Amino acid sequence: MDNKTIKAYNQDAKKIAKLHSTLIPERIYQLIQQYFIKEGNSVDIGCGIGRDTHWLNQQGYPCIGIDASIGMLNEAISLYPSEYFSEDHLPNLKTLRANSFQNILCSAVLMHIPQTKLECACQRLLELLKKNGCLIVSFRTTNEPHYRENEKLYDPINTKEFLNLFESKGCEILLNESEIEVKRDLTWHNVVIKK
Repeated sequence: MDNKTIKAYNQDAKKIAKLHSTLIPERIYQLIQQYFIKEGNSVDIGCGIGRDTHWLNQQGYPCIGIDASIGMLNEAISLYPSEYFSEDHLPNLKTLRANSFQNILCSAVLMHIPQTKLECACQRLLELLKKNGCLIVSFRTTNEPHYRENEKLYDPINTKEFLNLFESKGCEILLNESEIEVKRDLTWHNVVIKK
């Protein structure tokens, strides 16, 4: 994870938490209900304020939340004290064991990883996923010329290369879609991958 990005999330945690508490990722929730394995051990990587970790647990996907920002984790713990949250980050995720999860959610995280570390991060996600497990990834573009918004990195991800990477590891792409967030003129990519 990009260090400037972690610092920005730490500094703006309360403001970001307020914004994120008003946003409901309805499409991601639809994909989870369609593709995730019910009752499967799950992890929300880049859990932020814990909103999606909590939702997953409520819907019958036993889930823990992992985030790089201690500021965001403090917000998560405050909002959802009954959930389990831990500090760690891609590309290494050293606190998690290989083949531990049937479901992995990695929403709005990979664009914060420098391109030079993206392949390593994707490989680590696959290591954590059990055979026949499901990985849901979302990432977005930015319109900023230096790929930074409020100090947070939004490195562009070549979708074709991204999909090829997972296919080259023997994975099946169950869904690949793009949607425009009209309000901010941003493109979001949602990808569902089966190991």
